[in-house]
Amino acid sequence: MTIHYEVSGKGYPVVFLHGYGETHKIWNHYRARLSEKYKVITPDLPGFGQSDSLPYELSLDMVANSIYDCLKKLNVSECIIMGHSLGGYVTLEIAKRFPNIVSHIGLIHSTALADTEEKKEGREKSIEFIQKHGVAKFIESFIPMLFGDKHRDRLKDTIQSIVDEGSKIPEKTLTDYMLAMRDRSDSLDFIKEFEGSILFIYGEKDSSIPVASSKSQIKFMKHPYLKNLPESGHMGMFEEEEEVYQAISKFIEVTH
Repeated sequence: MTIHYEVSGKGYPVVFLHGYGETHKIWNHYRARLSEKYKVITPDLPGFGQSDSLPYELSLDMVANSIYDCLKKLNVSECIIMGHSLGGYVTLEIAKRFPNIVSHIGLIHSTALADTEEKKEGREKSIEFIQKHGVAKFIESFIPMLFGDKHRDRLKDTIQSIVDEGSKIPEKTLTDYMLAMRDRSDSLDFIKEFEGSILFIYGEKDSSIPVASSKSQIKFMKHPYLKNLPESGHMGMFEEEEEVYQAISKFIEVTH
């Protein structure tokens, strides 16, 4: 299988993984700016964007394997990996399975906690919706709600571009990943033991990951580097773009 990726710049490798219903393109602005100092790698997760789907039953550890294989082909022996939402779950899996390659991680609107029962029910309802109404209808309803109310009008062009890309994702990819996210285990034991630093960016207005849930994890991290976004929902890298860029840039600078 082939993993599509974009690479820009030279220097210490930094990998950005996109979230559910997204592609590597959500990181384009960040790759352009950060590549002045670093080698920035932005893959499409299997089944998203231009990457092939996994040829076997999808699980987050298998997704982690595919990204690791991609990094090895790029001769990356050590890197920082950051992920948005689903990308954060994959980041955690890579760091668990391949600790030698991961120096530090970033969890951007993501969580080390497993799904609650309520969240699992929500994922199952989403699968039913996708199967009944199709990918485009789901993405059109799903993506805008990731943004906080006050940002939707200002960022309507950005939202539309993400919707346009997301509408091309195969139905099986969306339903398989939904099941994989539902069934993942929690990673609290891992973040308790992880010796690297963890950039943890969370939004006060995030309807996908409640702020209380985000804050509850911080005490388990040995070396947290925190960025609270008071005006952001689940898409702070657009909603408060400069704040997120500065947090990422400073984190890379002080950790590598």
